[in-house]
Amino acid sequence: MAKYKRHFVLMSYDVDANNNAKPTIIAKLLNETANLHMRDRRPTYYELFFKGLSFIAVRMAMEIKEQLHPYDEVDVYTWTAEGKGATFFRCYSIERDGVELVRAYSEWTVANLNTGKLCHRDEIDFSNYEVDELHELDVPIKFHFPSDIEFEKCGEHIVEYTDTDMNGHMNNTIYQNVIWSHVPDVENKKLTGISMRYMAEAPQCSTVEIYRAKVCADADGKGGADVDTDDMGARTSTSESYYFKTVVNGNVNTAALVRCAKTERYTDVDKRI
Repeated sequence: MAKYKRHFVLMSYDVDANNNAKPTIIAKLLNETANLHMRDRRPTYYELFFKGLSFIAVRMAMEIKEQLHPYDEVDVYTWTAEGKGATFFRCYSIERDGVELVRAYSEWTVANLNTGKLCHRDEIDFSNYEVDELHELDVPIKFHFPSDIEFEKCGEHIVEYTDTDMNGHMNNTIYQNVIWSHVPDVENKKLTGISMRYMAEAPQCSTVEIYRAKVCADADGKGGADVDTDDMGARTSTSESYYFKTVVNGNVNTAALVRCAKTERYTDVDKRI
């Protein structure tokens, strides 16, 4: 069992008005470490891409235990796990001073761009990659929208050139910011977890319609003022959960569960700033 490690320093431009790292920045730290893992162990992402093979995100879930702030020095770990059929598993962890701040899980497929078919796990040699156990997260990796849930449209996003990657569609790390921006009263919130399922691409110039629904919360009966349990299992006095879906050309292309909590403006002055 082993894990691949890279060291990063967050920039002042990576954070929001509360000095908390933006959701897309966290997703990029994870995926960049994965890309460096591929570069150092081979085959690289680019070697596969120019052979007509491309990794496509299927699911990504992040549990954020503590917020990341400007100039934080963090170690990001990633590793693979034994795949199933055409599904490739990868996990991640972000630590600051040896304390885990973020843990994440992802599922991928590898598409043959020439044939349109998916590659079986055994068709690509990843034997040089670090392998370890799959993460268990507090935020659910798989979820389903209740049949009676009512979504409201809360915004749109036009896919710009700068949102896209080599596959010609909006990169999977862009969605986190797009969705987070439409959480009610987001200026007073911090992200504590997000689970996403990617179902279809959003090409450049397409319109991404954003829909939101509040996840119902019911008292857990265990006492304590304002302590609730939402229907996805979160139990905290300040926790809120929302379902999101994005729609492109009339079809749902992503589904998400977002967990957040109240936050105060980050005012502690870090001597490194």
